Amino acid sequence: LQKLAYKVIHSTTIILPAWKTILEDLDLPVRIIPRDVSTRWNSTYNMLDFALTYQEGINAITDMRKLGLGEYELSEDEWPLVKQLRDILKDATLYFSRSMPNLAMVIPAMDHIDQVFTNCILKKELLEPAIRAALGLAKRTLNRYYSLTDKSEVYRIAMGASFFPLLCPLF
Repeated sequence: LQKLAYKVIHSTTIILPAWKTILEDLDLPVRIIPRDVSTRWNSTYNMLDFALTYQEGINAITDMRKLGLGEYELSEDEWPLVKQLRDILKDATLYFSRSMPNLAMVIPAMDHIDQVFTNCILKKELLEPAIRAALGLAKRTLNRYYSLTDKSEVYRIAMGASFFPLLCPLF
C-alpha cells in the first residue's frame, strides 16, 4: 500500500488520472491514498482505513496491466490482514486523539497499548498468525521504550510534578 500510494502520487500524467477515473466510475469520492509516514504515529491507521474503504478502487488500479502496478495488488488473503491491523491501530489512534498527550501520560498510555496488544495476541482464533507475530514484536519494542523511562530524569520530574499536588494539597 505504501508503494502504491507513492506510485499514484508521483505519476501525475498516467497513474493519477487513471486513479481518479476509476474512483469516479465507482462513485467514490476522489481522494489520494494517504501516505504512511514513519514520524506520524497515526498515518499507518489512516492509510489502512482508507484502503479498506477504497478496496474496490485499489483492486481495479492494480489490475490494470498497462499501468504496471500488478506487483502491488493485495491478494484475497492479505485484505483480512489489512482489516485486522487497522482495527488494532484504531484503538491507539482514538486513545491519543481524544486529548493532548503529555509526558505524564506516557506510562498510562504504554500500559494501555500493552494491554490491548496482549489481548489481541491471545485471540488466536480471531487474528492471523502474521498479525500476532507483529504484535509480539511491537510489545518487545514497547517494553524497550518502557524501560528507558526509568533512566529519564525529565520523565521523573514530570511525573513528580503531576503527582506532587495529590500528595501535598498546598502545592
